[in-house]
Amino acid sequence: MAAENRVDVLVVDLTDRGLRARRTGAGAEGRIDAPGLRGAAGLTVDDLLAAMSPLLSPRFGAPEAIVWSVADLPRGLDARDLLAQARSVLSAPYQVVVDGAVATLAGALDAVVAGVVLDMGIGVHALATDFDQVWRRIDGWGPLLGGRGSAAWLGSQGLAAGLRHCDGVPGGSAALLDAGRLVFGDERGWCELALAPSPESAFADFAPVVGEVARRDGVAAGICRLAGEHLADTICAASQVLVGAPITATGGLLLIDAVKVSFASALGRRCRFLVPALGDSLAGAHRIAEHLAAGGRLPHHPPYVIAEGQCALPSA
Repeated sequence: MAAENRVDVLVVDLTDRGLRARRTGAGAEGRIDAPGLRGAAGLTVDDLLAAMSPLLSPRFGAPEAIVWSVADLPRGLDARDLLAQARSVLSAPYQVVVDGAVATLAGALDAVVAGVVLDMGIGVHALATDFDQVWRRIDGWGPLLGGRGSAAWLGSQGLAAGLRHCDGVPGGSAALLDAGRLVFGDERGWCELALAPSPESAFADFAPVVGEVARRDGVAAGICRLAGEHLADTICAASQVLVGAPITATGGLLLIDAVKVSFASALGRRCRFLVPALGDSLAGAHRIAEHLAAGGRLPHHPPYVIAEGQCALPSA
């Protein structure tokens, strides 16, 4: 597409991996990658806008749409404050803050259309939405109450199996105990992982190890099989909300072979088939921005969509 015909949009993706932002259009082109910003303690709107300042300069003019995709809004970062302060710096006809899962769905399907997405990472959750009346999230309850089949769940279950072997009770694994010692040191210190600033991240770091041990250890293989079953349960529950809509899945757990195989097998038994994910949450934010700039609408439906301007329609 010729540069002069490109829609001028600004999209921002804030996740546990950091901040990514892109400005595209005839009048302005730019990108920002700030790994680790998401994890900064006490991240504020001022911090976020300061990091974004090269793309917010008034000399570029106003983009036609600004989309902020935020995965699990950090404490102290209010979406309405973000919209208000961003507008004071750079106005746009359309500006929205969307939950990261909303952007992930739009990116995976490469369009703002009804569908179901399962995001399988440190935590796990599914979103079913038609971008109008239906907005349903499955799981996303965190590592203590939910996250069934997530990387944090898989890692914690692997360490627990190692401790069962240490205690001499059924269900233990000497291989997982050895692997846990290699990664985290003496098992008497493992309980302190739960007290870490981000315990789910600490447990998730052990998930790929569980996957490797599963190649030679029956207990680890069983944990990976159960993870796949849990993930299939979650996406199938979400698919019942929008029967017939495409379903897709993304996330690092798909890189763990034993989990991937179990997940695919469980979906096959349930006669569910995935649409390959075409893009990530940043790509999805861009699709949403193009949708708004072309005259499409999004309902103001917290916590999934927090909108202002002409796209701020009342939610049902």
